[in-house]
Amino acid sequence: MHNVLDDFTNTIRNEKIAWSDLNKERCKLIVNELVDKRLEGDSNSILNSTKKYKYFADRFKRTITKSVMVISEQMRKGKFEVFKNEFAFGGFSDGEPIKIDLPSNETVYLVGRVDRIDTLDLDGNTYIKIVDYKSGAKKFNLTEVYYGLQIQLLVYLDALIKNSKYILHKQAMPGAILYFRIDDPIIKSKKQLTEEEIKDNILKELKMSGLLLKDINVVKAMDNDMESYSLIIPAAIKKDGNFTSSSSVITEEQFAQLRKYVNDKMSEICEEMLSGEIKIEPCKNNSTAYCSYCDYSSVCQFDTAIENNKYKVVLKKSNDEAWKLIKNEVEKGGNN
Repeated sequence: MHNVLDDFTNTIRNEKIAWSDLNKERCKLIVNELVDKRLEGDSNSILNSTKKYKYFADRFKRTITKSVMVISEQMRKGKFEVFKNEFAFGGFSDGEPIKIDLPSNETVYLVGRVDRIDTLDLDGNTYIKIVDYKSGAKKFNLTEVYYGLQIQLLVYLDALIKNSKYILHKQAMPGAILYFRIDDPIIKSKKQLTEEEIKDNILKELKMSGLLLKDINVVKAMDNDMESYSLIIPAAIKKDGNFTSSSSVITEEQFAQLRKYVNDKMSEICEEMLSGEIKIEPCKNNSTAYCSYCDYSSVCQFDTAIENNKYKVVLKKSNDEAWKLIKNEVEKGGNN
């Protein structure tokens, strides 16, 4: 999916088509051509094998088409512009390498790939919005950030801001980190919906999840149509002009705290790996064992029936509790 989305972006850039100018027919045509081209180039692809899998290929096309249509609508509603798709960081050509100096005097260099980087120039500042594409319903969770289970977007943000003078040729500030679900949702309703209502329901169903900078002008630059609440980002505004308590907004200082926290957490994780500490201790919260969607369960063969095979329990915390714990760790200069 990521490769096709990257191909799609390159195609419209080469054809000088703005995201905001795309329509359904154009999206469908480009996606079909790109997917067919990939299938033709891989005659052994399972999607070419039977009519059943050809049906899956058609469904894949519909999902990608719906996703790019939603992205187009999101871009149409905002002022941020796509800077890069599938951007690789950590190479020596992208500025200073991303490195973590460990207490053991070892140095770890980080590399990664960001699905999409959007930028905004506003009032003399440049803001970065990072979008990570997910095939599942991924939600931003501060509890998981605290436990080191959801630090990818923040690591990306930190890497880009530290190297923004090399990448963007100017210093950048955090604007947002967001997950976007790639899907073709089924809209259910007890009444007949208009085309506009269907579109709004799809936007609402695929609303992005994450953190936004607590700046009304920056947030509105992600959704120009936003009045009381947004269909595309996790924010709502009260009548007095302030954000509602349910809005996922944080200050620039809080973004800095999170960046420091994930750096410390990465250092802790890397130190454990280099010391040989690789015990089998999968995480589990109140409802889900993380083994249920781990690609390596057949390798580790975790089983609670085996002695010393125990879960690491992730205790759900309110955002206020998680923030307090994260702030305390940052202030004392490390993680437990």
